[in-house]
Amino acid sequence: MQISTRTERSDRNWGMVSMLFIVVMAFGLRWGTQITQRGPIFDERWITRPIADLIRHGWSVERAIDFQETKGPALIWPYAVGGRWLTDDPQEIAGPDAPPGGKRGRSPEAWDPPIPGDPAPAAPKMLASLRLISLLCFVLSVVPLLVLASACGIRGPPLLAVTVLFTLLPQLAIFSQIVMGEASFVLLALVMLCVVVWGCGVGNGTKHPVAGPILYAILLGVLLHSRIHAAPLAVAVALATFHRESWRSWPWWVASVVGGLVRLPLWIRWGGPVSSDFQQLHGVGLRLESLTYLAAAMALPLAIFLVAWVLNRRRGRWWWIPVAGMGVGVFLSVVAPNDLSVPSALDLTLLQDRYQGAAATAAITIGGQGVGSAVILGILAVLGLGGLGALLAAALDRPPRTIAGLVLRMQAYAILCGWLMYAMTRGFVFDRYLLVWCAALPIAWVLVLPRPLVVLQFFPLVVSLAWFVYTWLY
Repeated sequence: MQISTRTERSDRNWGMVSMLFIVVMAFGLRWGTQITQRGPIFDERWITRPIADLIRHGWSVERAIDFQETKGPALIWPYAVGGRWLTDDPQEIAGPDAPPGGKRGRSPEAWDPPIPGDPAPAAPKMLASLRLISLLCFVLSVVPLLVLASACGIRGPPLLAVTVLFTLLPQLAIFSQIVMGEASFVLLALVMLCVVVWGCGVGNGTKHPVAGPILYAILLGVLLHSRIHAAPLAVAVALATFHRESWRSWPWWVASVVGGLVRLPLWIRWGGPVSSDFQQLHGVGLRLESLTYLAAAMALPLAIFLVAWVLNRRRGRWWWIPVAGMGVGVFLSVVAPNDLSVPSALDLTLLQDRYQGAAATAAITIGGQGVGSAVILGILAVLGLGGLGALLAAALDRPPRTIAGLVLRMQAYAILCGWLMYAMTRGFVFDRYLLVWCAALPIAWVLVLPRPLVVLQFFPLVVSLAWFVYTWLY
């Protein structure tokens, strides 16, 4: 495959319409909601501390590497560089007139350091500048997304559908308005997938057997220094390229290993996957309950594939994968139910299991606390894993040496491997963790689903977006 600008004029026009749409949506949310008059929300009170510290006091090993955060330098440094360029007053202080933050603006203490003696979060004008960087990452993500979509054979109006669905990925549009790790991670993940597609090409052999794996290893190393969630993407690329070229795919395997090894020095320096203060919240350990919760969270983006599988009379030789997925969902809901109670206080010295997000909210709202919520989560887990199985079956039905087959495999394996990774973790689990493995999911929706089901999928995604906008941006 040759990724170039030589495309049909109509496709270029639809690409421009897609760019216009995401720009209008991004700035519409910024100017049409209360976010510009809102203090730190979600994790901004925590995540902007090391960024603001670099902007205020300059670069040093302690501030640039030994900071305390769950994210890595590849997230902190670009925001610090861009924020310093956009900020007029690095020493700005949040005064008594600073707008409140937190959920629906109910947390006036959001400007205070969450840990006494630690760096303070970014002040109002600095925070606004940093949020612009997230918005820019969100808008730019449509470029590699459309490149991948075009390479998969998507033409004309469906290109706009891919873009619209991308903006509706659960919580992504919300995170584009604030300082969180998802917006920049998704952008880099899409670029990395483009590099893999460019390196592989179409048909037999790897078209760029040296440059492709090298560029991929570099981008993987950067992503792993943003957050450890990049590891499943490496496994997904290795498995997808193996389907394509069997043992001749070894350069991609080597590149995946090399990209992973690049993260080891930081792991050793920090003494774990995250910095020392947060290792009780995000640690290593066997826990099946994490699989149950993330399986339930998959229902919103993936259950539609199960619907398509049920309606399809020609299910192919991989028909058993969705059935197995639903069976695993039943098993997990019985042997590893979730306790959805939230600790009254955040104690960084204690190992606290915590499950939060749309799936938990839906389970408690419908079923109440206790057995009722466990039953609802179990149903969602069956739908989520059945949908994942249906997506994987659809990916395996595509010829592996086509771009569509390669991209679908990478997407399905990324979600599968990311989900399995959480069997080996302890601490917090949120729905939004799935987002970083779903960057190419809008392409999968358009490629796999019949058009009526693509339209149907819009409705729960729009409802989800409206709920998150109302909850966090107003």
